[in-house]
Amino acid sequence: MTSLQVRRVALAGAGMISRHHLVAWRKVEGVEVVALADVDVERAADRAREFNVPAIYPDLATLLAVEKVDVVDIASPRATHADLVRLAADHDVAVLCQKPLATTFDEAKHLQADIAGRVRVMVHENWRFRPAYRRIRRWLDEAAPGRLLQGRISVQSAGLLQDEMGRYPALERQPFFSTEKRLLIAETLIHHLDVVRWLAGPLHIIAASALRTSNLVVGETCATLLLETGHGAPITIEGNLTIPGAQAGSSDDVVLVFERGTARFSSNRLELRGVMPETASFAFAESYQASFDATIAHFVETLRSGAPFETDVTDNLKTLRLVEEAYRLVDPVQNLT
Repeated sequence: MTSLQVRRVALAGAGMISRHHLVAWRKVEGVEVVALADVDVERAADRAREFNVPAIYPDLATLLAVEKVDVVDIASPRATHADLVRLAADHDVAVLCQKPLATTFDEAKHLQADIAGRVRVMVHENWRFRPAYRRIRRWLDEAAPGRLLQGRISVQSAGLLQDEMGRYPALERQPFFSTEKRLLIAETLIHHLDVVRWLAGPLHIIAASALRTSNLVVGETCATLLLETGHGAPITIEGNLTIPGAQAGSSDDVVLVFERGTARFSSNRLELRGVMPETASFAFAESYQASFDATIAHFVETLRSGAPFETDVTDNLKTLRLVEEAYRLVDPVQNLT
C-alpha cells in the first residue's frame, strides 16, 4: 500500500470519548488536530479550548469544505458513522472510525462496497489494544500454549443503577444509552467478541439470550452469548449493566484455558499459568487511555509505512457479523421491567 503523510487531523465528535482521542493524538509526533466538528458547538468549543484545537465547525461537511486535512477521526454517535466515512472518502481523506463501522452488518457491507479502493479506513476497536489483552496475545505467540479448550468473559457494571448521589453513572457518561435499541451487545460486548475472535480465531454463535432490566433504556442491559471456535471449543461472553454492588464502570473478568496454559484476568490483574508463567497488574484508568494511545499510534504508523491496518474494514465486518447473529437469536429482547 502507498504510504501517506499524517500531519493535520480533523476530529468529528466532541462527546465523552473525544477526550481520550485528543489525549492520544497529543502524543503523536508531527501531528496536530486542527479542527473539531460537532452539532453541539458549545460542547465543541469547550473541548477545543481544553486541547487548543484552533477551529470548530457545526458539522464535518462544513469542516472539510474549509480545512485541508490528512485524516478524519470519527468519534461521533454510531448512527452517524457510515455517512461520515462516505463524506471523508468523497474528500479523499483517510479515516479512523470509532466502532462500530456502521449500525448493522448489512449497512457496513454497503459502506465497504461504496468506499472500496478510494481511501484507507481503520476501525477504532481499541479493546484489543488494551495492555492486558496485548500481553495475552504476545503470550500466545511466544509460549504457544496450544489450542483454546474453553473460555469465558464476564462484564459487570452497576452503571444503570442509581448511586448514592441519586445519579445513573452510565447515562451521565453516555446519555445516548437511553435511546439505543441495540445496547449492551452492540455497545459493549462487541469489544469482547472482537477480542476473543482476535485471540482464538474464527467464531460462530450457537446460542444467545438478552434481557432489558432497566426502564431507563430501550435496549438490552443483560446478555449471554455462547460461541464456538473453529475446532469446537466453547466460549461464553456475558454482561450486565445492572449488577448491585458492582462498579459503575464495566470491568472484565476473563478465563481462557488452553492445552498447556491458562490466562486469567480479573480485578485488573493478569495471571498467565502453565508455559511461561507471569503475573502483572494494570491500573484501569491508565490501561483505558493506553488503549486509545496504542490504537491511534498504530493508525498513524501504518498510514506512514503503507502497512495494513490490524482492524481494517474487512476485519471489523467479521466482528459485526457476530453482533448481527447475536441480535438475530435474541430478537425480540425479553423485558423484565
